[in-house]
Amino acid sequence: MRNSLSIVCPSLGGHEAAMTSWLDTMTKPWTIFVDETTKGDAAGFLVKCDKWWRGTDATVVGFLHADLTIHEAGWDQRVLEAFEDENVGVVGFVGATRLGVDEIYKVPYDYRQLARGDVWSNLSDWSEHGGHETGTRAVAVLDSCAVFCRHSLLDRIGGWPVSRYPNSSHCSDLWICCMAARLHMQTRMVGVAATHRSGGRGSTGEAWLNDRGGDQKLHRLAHELIYEDFRPELPLRIVGGA
Repeated sequence: MRNSLSIVCPSLGGHEAAMTSWLDTMTKPWTIFVDETTKGDAAGFLVKCDKWWRGTDATVVGFLHADLTIHEAGWDQRVLEAFEDENVGVVGFVGATRLGVDEIYKVPYDYRQLARGDVWSNLSDWSEHGGHETGTRAVAVLDSCAVFCRHSLLDRIGGWPVSRYPNSSHCSDLWICCMAARLHMQTRMVGVAATHRSGGRGSTGEAWLNDRGGDQKLHRLAHELIYEDFRPELPLRIVGGA
């Protein structure tokens, strides 16, 4: 296989069990970067993601949440196989074929106009989010719990938007998928068996967010920026999903 993998977990702690599950189910001992000692603004999600991808020469860089447990052996091979198609720029475990409502930009702004639709995954609680997919399909956008980017795509776009977006995971998934669409690259989801304990930041993560205005403030700001930055791309629609 031509591609190689490096993984970043921008953890503020509590990642140990999740990381063990990744290592135990890999086909190769790919490098995993975890830095829970950095403090202050540099400890945020986007800054860590941007710092670590620049330090690897792997052709594919994965960004995994600290509360994501992977159950499927060989998941790394499935991810890299998706990148064998040179048109694929971003891959993840949870995807939606629609991003943005049809009336977006035609009515006054509301963050709910950036809703995802037709969600697919092989998460343990997939039925609570949408449809069940154990294979792979083209999607418009991913969930940030597991995002894998082609290194050359990050090169082309100059890395993560650390100077513009909140330094958290909020809308990082929407941003990278919209950037891929802007460059006419495909986003795909791979139905890897996993569990995402959504919102599992731990006390350290919650304190970090609260010191910066709180989760809701960063959530609101990130959605406003996506709305402003991607008028040419939104709404995103994938027909068929094959």
